[in-house]
Amino acid sequence: MRAESSEEREREREREREPRGTARRRRWTRQVPAGVVGVAAVSLIALTVSPVNAEPDTRAKPPRGRNPLPAPPQIRDLDFLLGSYTCDYTPPPGGKPAVLKLNTKRAMGGHYLYTDATLEPGSVVGRSSFGWNPVDGKFITQYHDNWGSSGNYTSSGWKDGHLIFKGPLTQVITPNASGQTTGVKLDLKDDYQVLGPGHFKDTTSFTFPDGSTLQGSYDCRRQ
Repeated sequence: MRAESSEEREREREREREPRGTARRRRWTRQVPAGVVGVAAVSLIALTVSPVNAEPDTRAKPPRGRNPLPAPPQIRDLDFLLGSYTCDYTPPPGGKPAVLKLNTKRAMGGHYLYTDATLEPGSVVGRSSFGWNPVDGKFITQYHDNWGSSGNYTSSGWKDGHLIFKGPLTQVITPNASGQTTGVKLDLKDDYQVLGPGHFKDTTSFTFPDGSTLQGSYDCRRQ
């Protein structure tokens, strides 16, 4: 057995005075290359800052403003359309009477009105969207239905008790599931008049390419 030198005995006494675990870490450091020790230290720091078993942050985030811009005041001029209506249609001479069901609601924070419509007979289901064009200073309407008809109309607003929309309409004559059929391009005019609370009339005129015009009207009462 080798005799211990006074220097070795002094180192041993120093290790005994150190806190538990210090000597073990020192021996581990001597055994592992310096570069590996650095990586291990970084890993230990990472584990301290971000525990492996930490749960993801599922706290609700503050909602973003969906529509910070209020609806234009002009859109209130269309409030007479809101609600559910039944409209009796008086056709032009030679046509057949019909019943139109309307349901109009606000949409997009009040910037638009959407009207869902069903016309019988014929099983025509359509939708119109009403809005205000702030650049041109006009009301706008877009229309489409399950026959494939579509139209775009504009109005300058109420004048002398009339709200008149005008624009082109592509009217399908005979619907066809193939996506190919015949139709006619018309100029449409919708003339709205409010006759009382929950009661309005829409006189509709269709002008054909040859210049001829047909006119009918809807008498609509809120249900």
